[in-house]
Amino acid sequence: MSLNGKVALVTGAAQGLGKAFSEALLKKGAKVCLVDVQVKEGEATTAEFQKKFGKDKALFVRCDVTSKDEFEETFRRALKHFGHLDIMVNNAGIGNERDYIRMVNINLTGVITGTNLAIQAMSRENGGHGGLVLNVSSTAGLTPRAYFEPAYSGTKFGVVGFTRSWSFNPHAQKMGIRFACLCPAFTATRLLDGANTILPEEARKMIEMVGINKVDSVVDGFMQLVEDEQCNGAVMTVVARQGIKYHKKPHALSKI
Repeated sequence: MSLNGKVALVTGAAQGLGKAFSEALLKKGAKVCLVDVQVKEGEATTAEFQKKFGKDKALFVRCDVTSKDEFEETFRRALKHFGHLDIMVNNAGIGNERDYIRMVNINLTGVITGTNLAIQAMSRENGGHGGLVLNVSSTAGLTPRAYFEPAYSGTKFGVVGFTRSWSFNPHAQKMGIRFACLCPAFTATRLLDGANTILPEEARKMIEMVGINKVDSVVDGFMQLVEDEQCNGAVMTVVARQGIKYHKKPHALSKI
């Protein structure tokens, strides 16, 4: 996918991976609607990008992804400002608290809402241009991680299953939309700094074994998924000591 002139909406874009994803897209000529609940950080990041890439290239919208009304308003503002949408990046997530209801609402329900709104906006059946929905999960969504709050791993498994299920939808090709999932391991962001582990020693040993991703490495994987027009249903893992691995879509099961 050539990104010049494309429009992306990125949640959790004020800092960390979301900010890095947004900058990578802007560098390729895309326009980005940066979405975050953190207003001060989001406005500062957007001002930085506007200065670097052009005032018309970046827009900030404050949005709590757990609110369907706010999410719908965010899409309305983005579409009014940019005219269309080509890429949806559901990146917003938390992992540092025991409030499992809030965690499910942000990490999983927010992804589902963002995906459904993006499909409405991008589907060729609705007059859209088609495009990509890229959902950010974690390696904790592929292999259980006992040292994290189990609800965290559950939400990340949910994101992988939800994304791949959409990729099997027989209407996806007619809609012109592909679906992909990025699953980084431990990454050097504030989310890792504030991680709430229930088995700290086991977590420490795992981090020593797999290493900690640099943000740039995760961005490399992200851009591969964005630019690969054949990636529908793919899951990509990024692990410091294993590198980037592409997991193609499995065959659909005709029988259970």
